[in-house]
Amino acid sequence: MAITFQIIGHKKSGKTTLLQEFLRESSQYKISVAKHTHLPIDIPTTNDTGKFFQYSDDVLLLNDEQTIHYQRKLPTTELEKIEELQRGSSDFIIIEGIKELDFPKIALLKSDESPDTFADVTNIKYFVTIQGNRSDNVIDIENLNTRKIFINKFLRDIEND
Repeated sequence: MAITFQIIGHKKSGKTTLLQEFLRESSQYKISVAKHTHLPIDIPTTNDTGKFFQYSDDVLLLNDEQTIHYQRKLPTTELEKIEELQRGSSDFIIIEGIKELDFPKIALLKSDESPDTFADVTNIKYFVTIQGNRSDNVIDIENLNTRKIFINKFLRDIEND
């Protein structure tokens, strides 16, 4: 089963930047990403692809460079969807967002935030910043080399938990 963890933070805190760096630094692993979005995914119903999405329960879009899988009848909760993904062949699953889940978390802080900002969130392993936050108990990973060291240490640690 895939080791699962989360990267959480408010909009523009650096979640995507950190997640991309995890993907670049972890080429020896198979990593899946679960991206939570509050916005609807807009697929126009005026073209054939949109019609397939509109009238089919399961669509697999293929081209030479990528595959996108859309499945309408997924389990009902975010946790059930993640558990289904965990049964796949990935070594790690990184969830961006959904702070209500209880997987180990890295919380990204903006420059004006403190760890207290996430006082109601469970299972935060590290508070980090790429925005120069100097709060106590916050690891500054603004420098790319420091970020790489943090990522490699985090993956080793979570693998051994």
